Amino acid sequence: MCESNGTLVFHEPVPGLTENDSITGGRHMAMAIQAISSHPLLTRAVEEVLADVTEYPVLPSASNEAEATSQTDFPRLFLLDACSLHTDLGPLAERCRSRLPGSKFLALVPPADSNYADEIRLFYWGIEGFVELSETWRTELPQAIRSILNGQYWVPSQVLTAFVRHVQALEQTGLLPGHSLTAREGQVLRLLMRHLTNKEISKALLISERTVKFHVSHILTKLGLADRRGLFPETLARFQLDGCGATADFSNLSPGTPSSSNSRTRLRR
Repeated sequence: MCESNGTLVFHEPVPGLTENDSITGGRHMAMAIQAISSHPLLTRAVEEVLADVTEYPVLPSASNEAEATSQTDFPRLFLLDACSLHTDLGPLAERCRSRLPGSKFLALVPPADSNYADEIRLFYWGIEGFVELSETWRTELPQAIRSILNGQYWVPSQVLTAFVRHVQALEQTGLLPGHSLTAREGQVLRLLMRHLTNKEISKALLISERTVKFHVSHILTKLGLADRRGLFPETLARFQLDGCGATADFSNLSPGTPSSSNSRTRLRR
């Protein structure tokens, strides 16, 4: 782990391919980048920034989800404009990931003061990063893109703190008496908690879907849960954001815009 310019960087091995690779016909392809925004000024500004990100292909911007998912069949890094889309980015990301497995998501959000509850909620929905549309967003966006496409997260440190605390709570107090998780089950659990499907977990861990299904069944049994929905924060009445000095109420959290943060954490998965 190292620290640079206020950003924590955690280096951990990534199983299998790097996150910016996909396989097509036995060859590797760099993951493309595509913005989804209905705001012409932001679209133009994002395209100007992406012109300098020459190591990855860039697809034409789409004005909505349907237009984006109909263009190609390959996974990509979606840049989601939270200001103009007027929809919950969590389910949107899940639908795009279902259509284009392996896709990743970076939310472009307006500056706001909050307790990070919505960013945490969206992180559980599988969104890998957040960039605030503040004075420095043009500088931050290329860094965030490169980090995510290199298998890292670009999120406020408080978001990862809350996620880790939730995982630890499940592993330490949520298991039925006499049960414990294996190392592999712990890996599967963390991916389950972020709304990943069995197929996506299979790809991430380089194991068969049948093996994933086996692990999922064991995890849910050991936690006394009927299904994986019991792992998601929206099913919890309240969740303590340790390290943030706040408590988020997920039981009455309406879809909204991810909150602000001055400190981004890059965590290699």
